[in-house]
Amino acid sequence: MTIVVVRPEPDCSQLVALLAQQGLAAIPCPLVSFTPGRGLPSLASLLVSLPSGSILVAVSPRAVAFAHQALQHQNGGWPVDCHYVAVGQRTANEWQAVSGQPILTPTREDSEGMLTLAPFSAVTGTQVVILRGESGRDMMGQTLQAQGAQVHYCETYRRQWAIEPLVSQVVSWPHDAIDTVVITSGQQLAYFDQLITLSGQHWLRQCRILVPSKRIQDQATALGFDTITTVDSVANDALVNTLLRLSKTGLSDD
Repeated sequence: MTIVVVRPEPDCSQLVALLAQQGLAAIPCPLVSFTPGRGLPSLASLLVSLPSGSILVAVSPRAVAFAHQALQHQNGGWPVDCHYVAVGQRTANEWQAVSGQPILTPTREDSEGMLTLAPFSAVTGTQVVILRGESGRDMMGQTLQAQGAQVHYCETYRRQWAIEPLVSQVVSWPHDAIDTVVITSGQQLAYFDQLITLSGQHWLRQCRILVPSKRIQDQATALGFDTITTVDSVANDALVNTLLRLSKTGLSDD
């Protein structure tokens, strides 16, 4: 098994290193880097204006990190009378560490999972702030707005894509016996598909692809990937455990 890891740094290199410790060969392919988002200058004033019982949502550890850094620069802080909801346990841990607030997380680590949590059971008139990246997924906000919530998107970071510099790298992959690809977001999958197309490496669609949700699984299917494993997490530990299992069963889910 030889694996291509498509996720941003530093998680990309960390996952490659963890796999190497387990004897699994992996090639890093970070397609994206990040810069501060356009919503950060007004974040402190937005949080101060929230009424008690409002809901704060973070879709990634990166959203938390950029938001907290901005609050520190603005001499702001995290409110103490709001509900905090994180998409997954890693995001929750990092948010709790900087905010000191209890954080709720869903079993299913995506927007659909978060919407099943208690704070969202009756949201009419509730203020909801969603910390996310540029052009993030709108499903959660649209659902809450339809239920009567007042939703504020805060763009905490922006993505910078790097595809062309990787095209020459992809050309060598057939010689590396690539058979598995890890991709941790829908946008990265779309850009990875573009990278494949630019380099003419259509054989890569025959590889197994690991994705973190049913939504991205459906996206991969639509793009022509035939063998897909859904991990239900973007955490490196979960990805390593799944890849180890697959390596021991000959890339079979049985």
